[in-house]
Formats: sequence, structure tokens, C-alpha cells
Amino acid sequence: MASLKVLFTSPEINPANRKALTIPIFNPIDRYGRVFFFACFGFMVAFLSWYAFPPLLTVTIKKDLHMSQQDVANSNIVALLATFLVRFIAGPLCDRYGPRLVFVGLLLAGSLPTAMAGLVTGPKGLIALRFFVGILGGTFVPCQVWCTGFFDKKIVGTANSLAAGWGNAGGGIT
Repeated sequence: MASLKVLFTSPEINPANRKALTIPIFNPIDRYGRVFFFACFGFMVAFLSWYAFPPLLTVTIKKDLHMSQQDVANSNIVALLATFLVRFIAGPLCDRYGPRLVFVGLLLAGSLPTAMAGLVTGPKGLIALRFFVGILGGTFVPCQVWCTGFFDKKIVGTANSLAAGWGNAGGGIT
């Protein structure tokens, strides 16, 4: 019973580095619980949007936009290319501005093209749109940096794996 209690209570803090020694998963009131919750939730929302296209791309979207198989492949490539590029940029931005601001910036930058998805009328428009939605894949970096900054080395691996794993659930939910 004591081991389950750490999921709900404020964590013990390492006095040397002010990082949590446990993960208060079910305590969003606590500062460390909020960090964990918003890292997971933000990453999940990003993946939900980023993976919204692939399930419909091979049949529905392909048919509606009169896309060739090459157009479908190109849209997948540019979505990954954007993520690849943004992850290189996000690391130094996290060092300079902090992971929270970078996370919010990436979510906002990815939300605009996501909101405009219904305006696409052709293959080139979808390819361009998927590039900008691909920015959301870069939210992995601030998610991990944020958790790393708040959890002690004894628990940071577990915190990062849970935040990333639950964040990736956004793709599954889609």
C-alpha cells in the first residue's frame, strides 16, 4: 500500500538538486505532478494531430484529393523531414528558453496547420500542410528535457519513458 501512496502524494525531494525522487502520477496539484502530466498530455496531443493523416491517407484522402502513390509517399516523407529538422532545433532552444516555452511554441506552431487541414484541395497542398504539421513530432525533445529537469537521476529514466510512452499513445488514439 505504501508503494501506491507515492503515486498520489507530493514526492520526496532530493535536497542537493531539488528534483523529485518519485513520480506523483495522480497528483496534478503538486508541481512535479503537473510537469509530468503536461509533458505527457502535450506530447499526446501533438501525436494525436501528427498521426491524424496516415490512417486516412491510403484510401479516403488519396481518393478525395486525387493523389498518386508517389504523392502519398511524399507527404509521409515531408512530415518526417519536418520532425527531423525541428528536433535538431528544439534541443538548443530548450537550452536557451527552457522546455516549457519551446513545448508551447511547437504546439502552437503545429496547431495552425492542423486547424487548416480542411482547406486542402490538392496533393501539393497536403504535402505542404503535412510538412508544417510535422513540426509537432519535435515536441518529443521538450517533453524529455522537461521531465529530465524535474526528476532525480534515480527515477528520471522511468519518468521519461512513461512520458514518452503515454505521449505516443496519441498516435494510437488517432
